[in-house]
Amino acid sequence: MKQLLTLIVCLLAPSLLSATPWETTYRQIEQSIQAPQFPNKTYVITKFGAKTTATAAKNQKAINRAIEKCSKAGGGRVVVPAGTWNTGAITLLSGVNLVVEKGATLLFAFDTDLYPLVITRWEGLDLWNYQPCIYAYGQQNVAITGEGTIDGNATKDTWWAMSGKKGYPENPDIKENQKFGSRDRLLKYGEDGVDIDERRFGKGHGLRPQLVCLNQCENILIEGVTMLNSPFWVMHPMLSKNITVKNVKVWNEGPNGDGCDPESCENVLIEGCTFHTGDDCIAIKSGRNADGRKWNIPSKNIIIRNCTMEDGHGGVVIGSEISGGCQNVFVENCEMDSPNLERVLRIKTNSCRGGIIENIYMRNVTVGQCQEAVLKINTDYEPKEVCCRGFYPIVRNVFMEKVTCEKSQYGVMIVGYEADSLAYTVNHIYVSDCRFNGVTDKAVHQTGKAQEVHFKNLFVNGSLVLQEKPYPTYSLWMTHSEMKRTPHPYLLDFAKKPRWNYVMGIEMEGMLNTALAYNDQGILDYLAEYAEEMIGEDGSIKDYRFDDYNLDKVRTAKFLLRWDQLRPEKKNKKALQTLFRQLEKQPRTDEGVWWHKAIYQKQVWLDGIFMGLPYYTHACTYLKKNARKVYDDAVMQIVKTDHRTFDPQTQLWKHAWDETHQMFWANPETGLSQHTWGRALGWFAMAIVEVLDALPQEYAKRQELIDILDRVLTQVVRCQDKKSGVWYDVLDVQDPRNYLESTCSSMFAYCLLKAARLGYVGDDMRQAGIKAYKGILDRFIRVNADETISLTDCCEVSGLGPADKPHRDGSFDYYMSEPIRDNDAKGIGPFIWASIEMEMLEGDGH
Repeated sequence: MKQLLTLIVCLLAPSLLSATPWETTYRQIEQSIQAPQFPNKTYVITKFGAKTTATAAKNQKAINRAIEKCSKAGGGRVVVPAGTWNTGAITLLSGVNLVVEKGATLLFAFDTDLYPLVITRWEGLDLWNYQPCIYAYGQQNVAITGEGTIDGNATKDTWWAMSGKKGYPENPDIKENQKFGSRDRLLKYGEDGVDIDERRFGKGHGLRPQLVCLNQCENILIEGVTMLNSPFWVMHPMLSKNITVKNVKVWNEGPNGDGCDPESCENVLIEGCTFHTGDDCIAIKSGRNADGRKWNIPSKNIIIRNCTMEDGHGGVVIGSEISGGCQNVFVENCEMDSPNLERVLRIKTNSCRGGIIENIYMRNVTVGQCQEAVLKINTDYEPKEVCCRGFYPIVRNVFMEKVTCEKSQYGVMIVGYEADSLAYTVNHIYVSDCRFNGVTDKAVHQTGKAQEVHFKNLFVNGSLVLQEKPYPTYSLWMTHSEMKRTPHPYLLDFAKKPRWNYVMGIEMEGMLNTALAYNDQGILDYLAEYAEEMIGEDGSIKDYRFDDYNLDKVRTAKFLLRWDQLRPEKKNKKALQTLFRQLEKQPRTDEGVWWHKAIYQKQVWLDGIFMGLPYYTHACTYLKKNARKVYDDAVMQIVKTDHRTFDPQTQLWKHAWDETHQMFWANPETGLSQHTWGRALGWFAMAIVEVLDALPQEYAKRQELIDILDRVLTQVVRCQDKKSGVWYDVLDVQDPRNYLESTCSSMFAYCLLKAARLGYVGDDMRQAGIKAYKGILDRFIRVNADETISLTDCCEVSGLGPADKPHRDGSFDYYMSEPIRDNDAKGIGPFIWASIEMEMLEGDGH
């Protein structure tokens, strides 16, 4: 037998060690909470003199007599039948289940004479104050049940006017208001340790009563009722044990209108409730400052599940009156959605409080929207509170999992203390398997110190939140991400078969820059496969036709040129010669500017300037061509393109110009296309920057290009979105359909940063580039589940014509019709270049 027991223990041990608090502590709490039972005796309030036509004072006496009779007889049900019953404060006693039947309303009168002084707490401080509408002190087995309504009858003209809060003007007929000094006096009493019997408030002081307060009670049930218009907090069990709040509907939009505030309570179940409140839906408390520390009774062992938070400032809040601490709170399967909801899970405290808040668990919560943060831990709440400080709280072991939110300012917000010695005050915070969309600011906003903050599978706006990047720089990270997504370089940009195209060329150049900057042999090995696959031994180029005179097919030659300079091969040089020969024979306008393609006769596109001229100027010396002739030709083409595509009215450059003025997309008077497409202007700016790289310093016409670049970048900065720092897809149209686009934003950021580094433009341009790059990271870079990164919001393609594509008419509607996708190579390459520029600026790049 002994051996059998040993075997059982050995078999169970691994599962016990791996069990989560949801499987252990949660189940223990759940089993320990038992709803009270009542004898099958009924006491209807009408038999004790209550009438729907009676005064509140008479009904108050009748209801309290019924409760006293029921309690003395051993307990049972005190029934409030259908009808509206005006009353004053009611006192619950042991063994009594106050049943408010369907169709019944307990309507509490606004008459302070009907609310005598009792011992209670107000914002976590002990005092004598107005008796709450329903109150019990030191009782056992008490309940409030039924399908009826409990109405505190508070309005802006009655109880709520006492608050003195914004939106609740003082009522001249009410001679008391907490702003007259009563709240401050109570706070001082707490700080000074004044005996509770000397803290007498009530009439004339304006400290409003709760709707329900059960003080130092045991075995409590509140079920089924609807609670409206509380003067202050709605349900306030305090210093009590074994509490069930089930299927209660709360509608209370008044000031300090918390829905349920268990304070220094143990073993609490809040289940299936609906909250529509003017303050926090559920706020867990344990006393304020010296009073809370004196009692030193935490709120602990609390389950909140299957609740709906329709409106309210906080969904589930711990604090701020939390000096006694809080332990073992479990929240699951709740729904929240309100424009007024500020936080989903909020822990708020400060150095007046002290206390330990630990073992807080939330899972499977669905949130439509909240104003500030899904999770907020704040150790500096009410920083101007007048109190004795130095009582630093501890917040630890907070777990949030499987929570979704569709709109918020932040995902996670932590406010800790700055001192290194206080870093432990916030520690062991875990957020896992959560998705927060629509986050308008930072995914994680932290001030002060915190230890052991962990995120696992936390996605904010679709991007995985990582605390440590897998690569030290974004250039390396993006390059390796693309290599992981596309194992063969000739299939980059979603190619289905090996492709010779400019998109590969610009992306591979970015990769090559990264490899050289960081001496990354793995990137070089990856890039080597492109020439091996695409260039035949005879110099032939797969997927290339000379007679197309397509400038797009030339751009990749610049990558091949750089590659051959690094790893020379005869076949590559033959291919380079073929591509240079195309440029020598490329059809031109009457003014001498290359056509974009043979099918685009007499058309000059900003795209084409980038596709041909950088290779042209960089390759001429390598291929032993007449360099001076090439440089002059390149400068002429840029100057002519600048002149022909510039629109004086918008001070921007149009996408293209038709020499004949006859293309269906062209203005018949100017030959210009209709709009300034962001990426087209990006191509033009990058072309100038790259041609300048090729021109010798002593070349006389360099300044002409620098002047054009300065003009272009000046207008680019003028169009920069002030808030995000990035650019719209179409630069000369303000329309709700226009969108912030990542490929042109990456191009502009790269040009601004590089032009400033090389001295072409001033520091103001550098700052615009820095702002742009940060905007790209914030708005367009997504971290994927496999820890790769993606560039989002890329316009896939935009063009003009040809005749068989009449929809490509250059209209704004056309630009908006083209697909948007992630990881377009036309953005990846410029993003890598911009990243390297930033890395050099910050000292990370070589």
